[in-house]
Amino acid sequence: MKRIFKLTAFLLPVLFMWACIEDYRLDAEPPTVQEAGFSFIPTDESDNILQFTADNDFFLMVWDLGNGVKAEGRKVTGFYPLAGTYTVSLTVYSKGGSATFTEDIVIENTDPTLLDRPLFNLLTGGIDAVDGKTWVIDSARVGHFGVGPNPSQNGDFPEWYQAQPNEKRGSGMYTDEYTFKLRDFYFGWETNGLVYLNAAQGANFPGAFDPGVGDLSAPFVSPGGLNWNIVEEEGQHPVLSVTSPSFLGYFAGGRSYQIIHLEENEMFLRFVDQANNDLAWYIRLIPAGFAPPVDPGPEPENPDVSFSLNDLVGNGQKTWKLKPAAGAFGVGPAPGSDAFFPNGNDISGDRPCLFNDLYAFNENGTYTYDAQGDIFGEFYMGVASEGCQPESNLVGTPGAAWASGQHQFTFTPGTPTEFPKITVTGTGAFIVLPKAFNGGEYQQGPPRENESVTYNVIGYDASTGELNLSLDISGDGGVFWNFTLIPTEGNGEVSDGSFSLQDLTNNGTQAWKLKPGAGAFGVGPAPGSDSFFPNGNDISGDRPCLFNDLFIFSQNGDFEYDAQGDIFGEFYMGVASEGCQPESNLTGTPGAAWASGNHQFSFQPASGNSKPKITVTGTGAFIVLPKAFNGGEYQQGPPRDNESVTYEVFGYDPETKELTLVLDITNDGGVWWTFVLIPAS
Repeated sequence: MKRIFKLTAFLLPVLFMWACIEDYRLDAEPPTVQEAGFSFIPTDESDNILQFTADNDFFLMVWDLGNGVKAEGRKVTGFYPLAGTYTVSLTVYSKGGSATFTEDIVIENTDPTLLDRPLFNLLTGGIDAVDGKTWVIDSARVGHFGVGPNPSQNGDFPEWYQAQPNEKRGSGMYTDEYTFKLRDFYFGWETNGLVYLNAAQGANFPGAFDPGVGDLSAPFVSPGGLNWNIVEEEGQHPVLSVTSPSFLGYFAGGRSYQIIHLEENEMFLRFVDQANNDLAWYIRLIPAGFAPPVDPGPEPENPDVSFSLNDLVGNGQKTWKLKPAAGAFGVGPAPGSDAFFPNGNDISGDRPCLFNDLYAFNENGTYTYDAQGDIFGEFYMGVASEGCQPESNLVGTPGAAWASGQHQFTFTPGTPTEFPKITVTGTGAFIVLPKAFNGGEYQQGPPRENESVTYNVIGYDASTGELNLSLDISGDGGVFWNFTLIPTEGNGEVSDGSFSLQDLTNNGTQAWKLKPGAGAFGVGPAPGSDSFFPNGNDISGDRPCLFNDLFIFSQNGDFEYDAQGDIFGEFYMGVASEGCQPESNLTGTPGAAWASGNHQFSFQPASGNSKPKITVTGTGAFIVLPKAFNGGEYQQGPPRDNESVTYEVFGYDPETKELTLVLDITNDGGVWWTFVLIPAS
């Protein structure tokens, strides 16, 4: 098995090093040669790879590994593919001065395979590239330079800012060249007299000036004698380091770069800002003289996406969720891509609180987001930690508007040159990802008031119900968030033949009761949701007096409620206590009409986009929950005389006979009771 070696090389600017040495020489005794001693051992991977460790810790430790490589730090790793004797020295610096310890290292056997490493070859051109391989910044490409958060939140890419083609012309960034040779780990740095640096680093570069394109430029000539190293550590991005005072592209205080992507003609690097640890910078390089394929510009928007308003809202209302699979949630440089994050990985198991969210679209233009009681929180929302957590953590934060709620939506059909579009509007309105909007991302809450966000429908498969949405957060076609939604189970797509009066009455008389299980009785911000209560819990054991009730429909229009001798009493009925109790407790109370009794019902079949409906009529007539009616709930009895309550058939399974009824108690689609009934026999 191939073992992984570790190498540490933290490099400081030479100018800074000289300044520190000058400061520390003013007092105290210099270190002794013995204090500059070190030890070394072969690594598990090879006897020709040695791990060096300084005996003592100093503020600055500079190694010459005798193989052409210089490095810094208390621990470093040296490669010695060829047999021979190598003189290794360590120079340490203290307040009083410096001291150097030197030792000859004997490598007994040649092992040239150590240099034949994929990353080494891609970087340098390999052993046969005598002149090495020279890289330059890919200035003609969007995003060749940019910045994002540290640590990365949604993948390693310049999430916050991507430079436009040639945006930094005149800074020195585009004229610098970087040559890597395999022999002696040689690094050639050609500055052509000018380098580009972060404004916080200007004090380290005499003559730094404003180039007119942001940050600073400075006159600088490479001193030569430079080296490079690559560290490959299991589970982490490889790290490319270059020796002081050199750097790649843009100086932000460090000389170590995470290799996010390295191919023959492209290298994409990430490095942390040493003056602001919350920032990570990115540069993209290509081989000098390489002409990338000409970007033909964006493809014409697909005229073949057949997706309509009826597909979105179904038979009146349709609820969607993220597909639990790879590719369903991601960000990349093109519509449908997740190359930036999570790059082909399925994260549904890591973020279950994201993949259970519901997005319901109603034919009346209302749109409801239901978090199902939990969210994937991020710091921009104002929460104290990142990751899955209760939705209640948003209360009182700047991100409170991103909690479950109702908004508005509009649908724009596709044309021969444009995708269909879904626009959600409202304070905190979003689909899937709260922070993403057209042309940007929120860095912190709250969201803007009454904001609209438009998503392109870039794909739809009518056979599977998969809906592909894309959102450009760069404003210039550089970065896209992409989501794949699927309809939720039983979300109102009534089976072929719909639900009929015969199904309800069994061609005569049929008794129904609540299904004893989770999801059979609940209230939430969307049809089918119980996220307000009981939030996924099975309460049939706690309320047996509710789950034994019978609701009996006869073909002649008679409807009977049979409480089976007990009720789940609540104070609005006028009973003395809440909970399971004898039905006789209703006698003489304002809620007496809600006891067992006979009423009437009517049935309205499905028609067009309208779902089937069941209406019960009579003083105290109800299904499952006495207090709930269309547009409200009773706060106290008695019920109104000869009241009618209409329930919508949200779903029906002709095989299991499960009948799902929903009732809007707000009249604006904001709060719904959901009941799942099954035949009593």
